[in-house]
Amino acid sequence: MMFGHQHRGPTGPRRGFALMMALGALVIIAVLIAGSSYLGLQESRLGQNQLVQSRAAATAEYGLNKIQADWDKTPNLQMVNGASFDMSYTLTGQGTADVRITRLNNETFWLVSTGRATIGSAGQQRTAVKRVGAVLRLRIPSIKADAAFTTAGDVKTQGSPKVIGQNTVPPGWTGCAANGSPDTLSKPGIVASPDATVSIGNAKHVTGAPTSVVRDTVAGKAETYVQYGDENWAALVAQATDITGVSGNDIGPVASGGYCDKSIKTNWGEPSRASGYKAECINYFPILYTKGNLHLNGNGRGQGILLVEGDFKVNGTFDFFGLIIVSGKVEAGNGTASIYGGIMAASASLTTDSTSSFSGTVDINYSQCGLERAMRGSAQVTQARERAWAELY
Repeated sequence: MMFGHQHRGPTGPRRGFALMMALGALVIIAVLIAGSSYLGLQESRLGQNQLVQSRAAATAEYGLNKIQADWDKTPNLQMVNGASFDMSYTLTGQGTADVRITRLNNETFWLVSTGRATIGSAGQQRTAVKRVGAVLRLRIPSIKADAAFTTAGDVKTQGSPKVIGQNTVPPGWTGCAANGSPDTLSKPGIVASPDATVSIGNAKHVTGAPTSVVRDTVAGKAETYVQYGDENWAALVAQATDITGVSGNDIGPVASGGYCDKSIKTNWGEPSRASGYKAECINYFPILYTKGNLHLNGNGRGQGILLVEGDFKVNGTFDFFGLIIVSGKVEAGNGTASIYGGIMAASASLTTDSTSSFSGTVDINYSQCGLERAMRGSAQVTQARERAWAELY
C-alpha cells in the first residue's frame, strides 16, 4: 500500500501574515500620531516663544514711552554729564521694564529699556528679554527775553521801581556762568516796539546796555510772545500747572519726606538760598499758567515760567526767579517784588488802559542764569529726529 505525499500549493493558507500586516499598520499609525503630536507640540512651543518675545518687546517699548511721559524734569538740572540712574516699571499681564537713563551732554540723554516677559506654569516657564534704546533731547524753549522787560505796548514807571538790564546772578545761586562769558552779557532795561510810548519817572532806576531803553521791531511782533523755537504758548500751557484762582497768600516751596511735593499748586519751587530754604525744591522749575488776570496780594516766592493769559499785578511781597510772559499788561502796585530773569508783556487790548506801569518797590533784574535755569529746568524731553531709536537685541 502506497501513501502519497501531500503538497500544499501556493494558494494555501499562510498563517501569521495577517498579524504582521496588522502590526505594521499599527506601527505606521503610531508614527503618524507621534509625528502629529510632535508637530503640535512644536507649533505650541513656537507660538509660546513668539508670544513671550512679543510681550518682552512690548514691555521694553513701554519702558521707553513711560519714562518720557513721566519725565519729572529733575534730571534736566541735577544730572551731570555721564551720570546714570535706573527706573523700573511693571506692565500688568506683560512683564517688567528696567530703564537706565544716562546723560550724554547738556541737552541729550541715552535711554536703554530692557523688557522681560515670562509665560507658562512652574517648571515649564518660558522667558524672553528684549532691549531697545533711544536718544532723547531736551525741548528747551527759545524765548527771546533780551531785556529785563520786553513789551509790545506802552510802559510807564513811577516811584521807586527799578528795571535793571545789567546781568545779575540771583542771590545765593551758584554754578552760574562766569563773568565775561557770552552768557553774562548785559541787556537793555526795557525793549519796546518802535511805536510804543515809554515814560520813565526816574532815569537812574532804568539801566542797561548798550542803553537803558531799546526800540526793536521784534518786540512789537505778536509771535514773539507765543512762539518759542520748538515750543509755543499752547504747548507750554499743555505742560503747565493750572494756578487759576491762586492769589499769592500761600505761595512757597513744600517738601515732604525728603522730596519736593510737586502736587501742591502753590508750590512754585525754591528760589531762595537764605536760612530755612527748602533744598528739596531748588531744582523744581514748574511751568505755571493762569487763565485771566493774576493779582498776587500776599507774600510768596517761586521760580520757573509763569504764563498769564490776562493782566499781571503784584501788591504783596513776592519774589520770582525765571520768566514771566503776560498776554496783557503788567502792573506793580504798592507791593515789594523782586524779579530775577525777565518779563515779557504783549500788552493785548484786554482793558481800556493797555499801559504796563510800575510803582511801589519793585525790582526787575535781568538774569541770564535765572532765565536759563527756568527754561532748561522746565523743558520736556522728546526723541531726537534722526537715529533716535535702536533695537539692541
